[in-house]
Amino acid sequence: MTAIEVSPSFGHIFVNSRIFQKFFTENELDSEAVLHKVIDFGKEFLGGKWKNMDKSEVTITRITGGQSNHMFHITTSTAATPFLLRIHRQPQSQVFIDTVNFAIFFERGLGPKLYGFFEGGRMEEFLPSKTLDLDDVLKPEISQKIGALFPSYHAIKVPVSKNRRCIQLMRDWLQGYKSLGGGDYEIVPTTVTYSDHPKCVSIQDLTGEIDIFEKWATELYEETVVFSHNDLAAPNILELNSTKELVLIDWEFGTYNWRGFDLAMHLAETAIDFRVPFPPGIKIIEESTENPPNIRIFCEAYLDADNKLKNHTPVDRSSEIESLIQECLFFWPLTHLFWALSAMKHALLKFENGVDLDVQARDRLAVYFHLRSRSQKTYEELSKK
Repeated sequence: MTAIEVSPSFGHIFVNSRIFQKFFTENELDSEAVLHKVIDFGKEFLGGKWKNMDKSEVTITRITGGQSNHMFHITTSTAATPFLLRIHRQPQSQVFIDTVNFAIFFERGLGPKLYGFFEGGRMEEFLPSKTLDLDDVLKPEISQKIGALFPSYHAIKVPVSKNRRCIQLMRDWLQGYKSLGGGDYEIVPTTVTYSDHPKCVSIQDLTGEIDIFEKWATELYEETVVFSHNDLAAPNILELNSTKELVLIDWEFGTYNWRGFDLAMHLAETAIDFRVPFPPGIKIIEESTENPPNIRIFCEAYLDADNKLKNHTPVDRSSEIESLIQECLFFWPLTHLFWALSAMKHALLKFENGVDLDVQARDRLAVYFHLRSRSQKTYEELSKK
């Protein structure tokens, strides 16, 4: 049995994050140790009826689908406040950013309550809801709602660095890949048929790709920098049972970024199915990659909501919509390079999330190089204006 120590100072629980993960994943959820720990959390951060809670009154349910965290729904047979227990798997820097963002969104009425946080995890309000899946986000009416929701988040001012952290993360992941012994990377696609890519790329090649895309994006879209989610795949969107309102969650990659990257990230992920129940656990859908089914509906909803928020009447709405679509398509390949570099590093770390990370990296690199020429053409056209 894995044990964790409780520090009495400041009411915080200080543990090694890896030990914490093992404690909640290797012990049975109805074991005395886990139930005791959960009750301690309730007593410390919620009080009330949790102070006299018996283990027999507590139920712990694992919530599946999270790749960055372990999540558990904690309920009781009493009137004690239920909560969601989130055990982090990310680096501490991402945990810090996610917690800051989480607290800010709660204060703005854009997210669940934060009940407490500690080294290794946090407690938050459990929102009775449905987690969206690929089928949901491909429905035109849902895509429209997501597009209309983005501007309210993009308008938030957050006290974090205004640097484009996604670019730095890509460089960090590539350096991590190199430090772990990674070298030239062969691109042999599995779930896509694209062949217009190099057979092999070096670390220097990939560094050059990051540099050139950063140059293009900075020259074309620097004025569009907003606070962004940067990871809005379907599992990070909740539909509340009570109102059917959508809520964005899991902000560990939240940072200032080019608006188009954030929008393209969501759209690009609607062309990927992670529900494949057998290896490699991922399928990139070429048809949706080539012809995004909802991109126009999505961009129309975003633009209309953004203009309403800013009390702005567009001079030429049709032209603005076309420009936003072009902006999303420009950043589309960069989102694949982003996750390819992450997968390359984490494959060497033997990180397990149900997906063959080497397959993901190779397929995303194939998509990146296939779509790169479109972005270059956009840069060449717009930079002349």
